[in-house]
Amino acid sequence: MSLKPLFVSTATIKKYGVIENNVDDKLIAQTIIMVQDLQLQQILGSDLYNEIANQINASTLTVLNQTLLDEYIRDFIINATIADGAIIFNYRFSNKGVVTQNSDNQQPVSQRELELIEQKWGRMAEFYGKRLSGYLAENSNIYPLWMSGNNKLQDIQSRELGYSTGFFLGRSRRTITNNERKYYPYCKDC
Repeated sequence: MSLKPLFVSTATIKKYGVIENNVDDKLIAQTIIMVQDLQLQQILGSDLYNEIANQINASTLTVLNQTLLDEYIRDFIINATIADGAIIFNYRFSNKGVVTQNSDNQQPVSQRELELIEQKWGRMAEFYGKRLSGYLAENSNIYPLWMSGNNKLQDIQSRELGYSTGFFLGRSRRTITNNERKYYPYCKDC
């Protein structure tokens, strides 16, 4: 595949997302491609991802892939683009170094606020990614490339998404009785 298509247009991102119209389409397009390559391809797997990309390039999207794109992929890409774009849209690389834009009427956000924005939209993207993954799991019979494809070494294996929250196991060590210690002598920290 020589040309990487955008699964979602920059106009769609601006229309349905919170990104204003004055944000450069080039920056949005680069962020979309990055989201597609690094995040979406992990959900779809290389074979299904490449099938959809090739169909977009050839303007021959099947009804099933069009549904997948419209109902599931679009929401994921919009939110992941906003999350990843929070930093990308705020900073520019120039010959004078990395700079941030500032104007008389606007105030740049702090680094902490930027991280909070990125986390919020990242959680939204995670929700839509989980929804996409669940849909593919339920319909794996009509999307055979999702789990059964990706047989080459360079292919990215598809995976079902889980939420990325941690587990809290408590602060104290568990205690066991002498009788349990007799049956579980290998437990050194009990």
